[in-house]
Amino acid sequence: MYKVVLVEDEIFARQGLRNLIDWERLGYEVAHEADNGEEALQIIADTAPELVITDIRMPVLDGMELIRTVRERGNRETKFIIISGYGDFKYAQQAIKFDVKDFILKPIDEEELTQTLVQLALQIEKDKLLKDEPPNVVQKATERLLKGQASDEELRTFSKLLGWERKGRFHYVLAEMNGIPATVDTATGGPWRRGLSATVLRAAEELRAAVHPIQLLEHKPGLYGFLLRLGSQRQAGIAEAADLFARRLRQQFELPAMVYAGLPASDLAGVHESYRAAGEAAAYKYAFADRRSLVYDEMKKVELRYEEFEPADYAKLLEQMEEGAREQMRSTVDWIFDEMKRKRYAPEAVQNAVARFVFGVIGSIRSMQGDETTLRSLEPILQWHHLPIALEGLKERFWRFVEESADLAAGLRRTNAKGDIVKIKTYIEQHYNEDISLKSIAARFYMNPVYLGQLFKKTYGMYFNDFLLQIRVHNAKRLLRQTEMRVYEIAKNVGFDNSDYFVCKFEKVEGRTPTAYRNELLAK
Repeated sequence: MYKVVLVEDEIFARQGLRNLIDWERLGYEVAHEADNGEEALQIIADTAPELVITDIRMPVLDGMELIRTVRERGNRETKFIIISGYGDFKYAQQAIKFDVKDFILKPIDEEELTQTLVQLALQIEKDKLLKDEPPNVVQKATERLLKGQASDEELRTFSKLLGWERKGRFHYVLAEMNGIPATVDTATGGPWRRGLSATVLRAAEELRAAVHPIQLLEHKPGLYGFLLRLGSQRQAGIAEAADLFARRLRQQFELPAMVYAGLPASDLAGVHESYRAAGEAAAYKYAFADRRSLVYDEMKKVELRYEEFEPADYAKLLEQMEEGAREQMRSTVDWIFDEMKRKRYAPEAVQNAVARFVFGVIGSIRSMQGDETTLRSLEPILQWHHLPIALEGLKERFWRFVEESADLAAGLRRTNAKGDIVKIKTYIEQHYNEDISLKSIAARFYMNPVYLGQLFKKTYGMYFNDFLLQIRVHNAKRLLRQTEMRVYEIAKNVGFDNSDYFVCKFEKVEGRTPTAYRNELLAK
């Protein structure tokens, strides 16, 4: 029995209140009475009653001062109900501040007070259970319920904790907060969790439904679960309820929240099946990326796919990335994610496909002697599955990675080209006397001949053939000065098979023939 103290300065009013209610039937006993607030204060300190019903207007210490003093002394457990006349209703706001459970006007209505006492008994029972069981024990009990491991005794305790009957229309609901900013700490609660709980409770009130009031469980970062009880009088079902929760969460947090609902359970003992089904509904998040809520009953007939993309699909994106073809890259990325949605990819298939594309890009960058760790977008695309993310958000994250990789590849091409062109110039200077050409050099250095010709002209201000001729003529002049070799021997020595062609080219560069050049030197 819960102990009750009646505080009223009029003895007949106290007797009337004692006789008005069948206290024992409701689980209460009137343990004490007091005719003023000061006397009541001492009784409360000595006996710690569960409930005090007090008038406001009393001598020595009025009702509001009594409640204020009890709270200031640290007693948060004792519940208060205020009885007052119409003129005292101005105290209602102050009463709320002191956690007064109800404000009943005189004359007292028996049915109204009875209903208040019934609800209060449930609240007292829940408070006692919660006080007796530390939060981690409550959480473990909830987890046992969701695993289907709760005993009958635990189910009875859980039912009391909820203030619900064991029988009803129960659904386990998962709320997935996609795109949570990295700055939000979801693990420690705080404003984020309180805001989430408040939004869920408001949505439940709109549905005239009840939500498990004990705690909002975080199953993994960004994924929260709660037990929903739909009223038997509701015509609409769980699909409407799930959609409303999703809409309210999206409005409140401006995130692409998704809500998944499991099978109905007619008894708390069956909630674990609803929880399992809600988790299975969540597997369809990418297959139905345009939806904001998914109900297991609607999804169970749809087959998810575990396909791979073709090697040619990976190769196409890599080629476009290496070439820096932005428009084609964007079209390919759009196509990849449209295919995932169109073919109803399972989350594991999405994860595998993204991973293969990402590591293909990394391999391409490494082949160009690049360092992928310099990419700011690398970590977000490698770690995307640790926090929930919608398909559209994943696509944008993947696009940023591909786009930044294309920029890095372009820079590596420029750097590598500069290094290669120096190597090519050195090679020409060392092998000018051999049968070399733009085409043979391009093949040796794995470059396109046209691109090599343009790069050489841009770097050294002359075409490849002109540079080669200049090197050959320069060395031919050296041999004409330093040796007695004949002209045809010098021609062969600097890379010309035809001596007449050598003479023609020498004269074009120097304005005189090789023989004329040597004779001028001898004359001096």
